Amino acid sequence: MSALEIDNVCKDFGSTRVLEEVSLAIDSGEFLILVGPSGCGKSTLMNAIAGLEPVTSGRIKVGGDDITWRTPAERDIAMVFQSYALYPSMTVHGNIAFGLEMRKVPKAERDAAVERVADLLQISHLLNRKPSQLSGGQRQRVAMGRALAREPQIYLFDEPLSNLDAKLRVEMRTEIKKLHQRLGTTIVYVTHDQIEAMTLADSIAVMRDGRILQLGTPDEVYNDPV
Repeated sequence: MSALEIDNVCKDFGSTRVLEEVSLAIDSGEFLILVGPSGCGKSTLMNAIAGLEPVTSGRIKVGGDDITWRTPAERDIAMVFQSYALYPSMTVHGNIAFGLEMRKVPKAERDAAVERVADLLQISHLLNRKPSQLSGGQRQRVAMGRALAREPQIYLFDEPLSNLDAKLRVEMRTEIKKLHQRLGTTIVYVTHDQIEAMTLADSIAVMRDGRILQLGTPDEVYNDPV
């Protein structure tokens, strides 16, 4: 069974069609990257998977369950945004634990989850700091930690490294790849950076004008482009 199935999804904003009959399926543990120029529909597709944008038509399934009309909170999905989206008044610990707190997870379990992901992301020494006291790379790790603490079926990354400088981007790319290999989780990742797509992905979906032009391994997309 596929971890994620998208079946003939269309999305209209008024009279403008942004997604045109998009279909794809990815297996559990797969790292899929959506790549394409700005305005090609990749972030809209990501938002549709997360439930932040209702689809106009089509179906979205996670682990075989039809989640097309479920709210974001009812989907077993965690999202890491380009802007980090951290709460400035909370500590790093509070930010990572927030999603678990909303789900009424007992405090002892929350604290254990925070310790686990902080250790994994090497930010244990930052748990009492506020976001304003962190560098861009550290904030991105906290945003990832908040998603990881939940252990959902699917992680969505929306251009998570685009706000970082070139050196840090390369370092974080390596971290994300190592993290995926260690955890074996299913990831859908949006980028317009071709190097990022080629180095991180198990499979790449190349998008343009709201359609998927090609879906294949990095090798296939590079050596035999459509």
